[in-house]
Amino acid sequence: MKLKDLTQIWICSPNRTNTNGEYVTSWDYQGTEHLNLQQDLNDLDRNQAGSIDYSILKGRTDKETIIEKGDGIYLTDVSSSSNPTPDYVVKGILQIGNTKVITLNKIVW
Repeated sequence: MKLKDLTQIWICSPNRTNTNGEYVTSWDYQGTEHLNLQQDLNDLDRNQAGSIDYSILKGRTDKETIIEKGDGIYLTDVSSSSNPTPDYVVKGILQIGNTKVITLNKIVW
């Protein structure tokens, strides 16, 4: 099976530094990937109050990827930006057969 309707994403890894006792996170650009982004909602995507959390996206790929848990995901080109704020953060990566399912949670600032 080949995945279609791929969306290009930009990936940055977090770099936490201790500045005078306060941790500051900067984001280092890693590269781009293509994922099939979908909003698969099920009972596991409910929050503690029981309502569905619509800020979760699931990306699928059948190729090797540089994405790791905790990485920042952007839906716009940030390759030339300095320390941009990510749109999503990777919460988990699950391997199902040949397909990797990457769970992305929207960051609310």
